[in-house]
Amino acid sequence: MVPTPRPSPDTATEAPLAAPGAAGDGGAPRAPGDGAAAAAAVDRAAPRGKRRRRALIAALVAVAAVAAAVAALLVLGPPALRRHIVAEARARGVALDPGAIDVGLGAVRLRGARFSLLGVRGLSGTVARATIALRGLSPAGIAADGVELTAVGIDALEGLPAWVAQHGPRAASLPLTTGRVRLGLRDRDGGPEVLALAEASLVRRAAGAVQGAAAPPPGAPGLEAGVLKQARVLVAGKEVARTDVAWSIGAASISLGFGGEDAASAPLRAELRPRPSPSASIELAPTQLAAVGALLGVDVGASTMVVSGTLELRPAAGADRTALSEAPLEGPIALTVKGFTLPHPRELDGLLFGDTTTVKAEAHIPGDRRRIALSGVEVAAGALKLKGAGTIQRDGADAAIGMDLSGSIPCSLLAGSAAMAHLTGTVGLLARDLVSRTLAGSVAVQVRVDARASRLTAARVNPSAILRCKLRL
Repeated sequence: MVPTPRPSPDTATEAPLAAPGAAGDGGAPRAPGDGAAAAAAVDRAAPRGKRRRRALIAALVAVAAVAAAVAALLVLGPPALRRHIVAEARARGVALDPGAIDVGLGAVRLRGARFSLLGVRGLSGTVARATIALRGLSPAGIAADGVELTAVGIDALEGLPAWVAQHGPRAASLPLTTGRVRLGLRDRDGGPEVLALAEASLVRRAAGAVQGAAAPPPGAPGLEAGVLKQARVLVAGKEVARTDVAWSIGAASISLGFGGEDAASAPLRAELRPRPSPSASIELAPTQLAAVGALLGVDVGASTMVVSGTLELRPAAGADRTALSEAPLEGPIALTVKGFTLPHPRELDGLLFGDTTTVKAEAHIPGDRRRIALSGVEVAAGALKLKGAGTIQRDGADAAIGMDLSGSIPCSLLAGSAAMAHLTGTVGLLARDLVSRTLAGSVAVQVRVDARASRLTAARVNPSAILRCKLRL
């Protein structure tokens, strides 16, 4: 017998195909239609496999795009990268010194950056840290921390509406989140800080979300608005309150609202209108005096009085328009206090009727902003009308208030009021009518008021009177 050669491991052998129902299939006969079911299962699995491959390809493309962006940044090199960042900021109306630059995966980080707004004098700021998310080589969002902004004089606010009209839409299109924001206001360059809003977080708001503000029509300048959440309010370095401060910048005005998340509905509102003729206004909506005291850091005790008022300011006649931050200002003041009347003896109850006192005056503020002179002061409480002058002297975060008021009361009215205070019913009415017909002349009334803004409840009101009455003959 010739031995059958054993196949070499390196020699390819041909395996016989097993017939249907053969032992290679386990000896079991295949049912009719099994081949069609297997083909259908393969067809169903094919789309799933294609979807997985497409998802994998998309992920690889995204990673490759990010890697390409980082590689492009690295290829640009530090000088070219710095120029690119500066150009992107300038296209959005910001003059930027980026400080130290770190490049990461899909982001650029800045440390110790400095900035100002193009065309806005006296406004500059710093950023401790900022992370700029990238989409390719373009910024997709900014997360900043430790932002400090300083405004010097009123001039610093004049250019903001024009800046918003020109650069606002593009600047607002870039998502921004911030932490630890601080805003400071100084009267002049190198001068002490007058007002600061510190340790706040800034939240932007869309124009349509601002109460009373409709979304601007297409092509019109938008409204920049937001709120500084829980800002520490410091006056001359002293903290007087911690509250929300809302802000909005339109095409012709800048508004601040203290004590609310919307500038238009906050209890204390300030508005600056730079052009065409610069003016400003401060408005206090009818508010419990206790709430106003808490907002301004003033001790008013447990008062239930409700106060409201307005202050309008404009440059004084002949003021230098080019140096607005040092120009003297003037304008009317109006104040209403409900639930308060001047201290008086009960004999004057018939004259000081009601519970509302109103004050009107003209304010004159010199360029150094240290003192407010009040002229044409008018105080009205019931039938009592007093006129005079006064001053408000700034003393750091506090202020001293002094007023000299005078007026006259007809003797007939004074005697009638005294009669009604001591006699009641018909007898009182008869006594009032009698003295009103028999007395002539007047009583000269003088009132001196001294108070501190931080302790209004301790105000000293010293009245005096000179009788000039005579009998009618």
